Amino acid sequence: MKILVGYNGGEVGRVALSLARDTAGIHSAFVYVVTSMEGGSSEKQADIIKAEEDLEFARQLMENSGIQCEAQQSVRGLSSGEDLVKFARENDIDHIFLGIRKKSLAQKAILGSTARYVILKAPCPVTTVKFDIKAIFPEDLLKDRRVVVVDDEPDILETIEELLDMCTLETANSFDAARKLIENNRYDLAILDIMGVSGYDILELAREKKVPALMLTAHALTPENLKESIQKGADSYIPKDELANLTAHAADVIRARIEGKEGGSWFSNLKPFFDKSFGKGWRDKDRSFWNSFDDKYGG
Repeated sequence: MKILVGYNGGEVGRVALSLARDTAGIHSAFVYVVTSMEGGSSEKQADIIKAEEDLEFARQLMENSGIQCEAQQSVRGLSSGEDLVKFARENDIDHIFLGIRKKSLAQKAILGSTARYVILKAPCPVTTVKFDIKAIFPEDLLKDRRVVVVDDEPDILETIEELLDMCTLETANSFDAARKLIENNRYDLAILDIMGVSGYDILELAREKKVPALMLTAHALTPENLKESIQKGADSYIPKDELANLTAHAADVIRARIEGKEGGSWFSNLKPFFDKSFGKGWRDKDRSFWNSFDDKYGG
């Protein structure tokens, strides 16, 4: 069996890849991942580089699952729909997977629909998928995300691996090991302890690579560390008492980044815990900072 994925990156592309990967695993299929680009002056160098980076992600996703795969850019001067249908005919494709991006009726009328064209013209069955950030479950939002976890406690690393088994996890138990991973790989999320692994220094490395970071701590559970984490750019600060709910907290960070928001709902969800742990009026000691925080993120 041969499967074709029409892939243009993004969240909907990730869903299409995952579904194609799962189908290929069931049927021992070969997967072609194709990013169609018209070429010529319409393509910018940055778009070409981004397409190759996305294709490398697709290659790794398939290879990590033991799926035979060929991922490539296709530049033939055709529309995406025409290109994919022609590729399917030339390579005797048995099934096509496509992601559908939301478009207004005006956009569809002016630009046409790649999915519609492929569905009507393809020589094989076509499965289309969509991505709805408001409806997707946390487990599905985290599926196949590449996550680096840094903690010096082996039992914590083991627990996180079990909780986030839908993700591709890499772990480190020291600053040096974490630095090597973050400098040499792309991640969707970093989960960082503060004490024992120089967590704030790793947070700085993550920010440089534009990796969202969730601080997960027990020994550094203080108002001062909470404030410092926020000031240094952490996307979330979660006590290890909340470890059982890590899936929801990790998904909250990913969702906020997809929506282009700074911070998710973590603080409003955990404020009762902080109030109980830190004592009544704990924010009064640094009222100007917390007023500013509330104005920016909501308190």
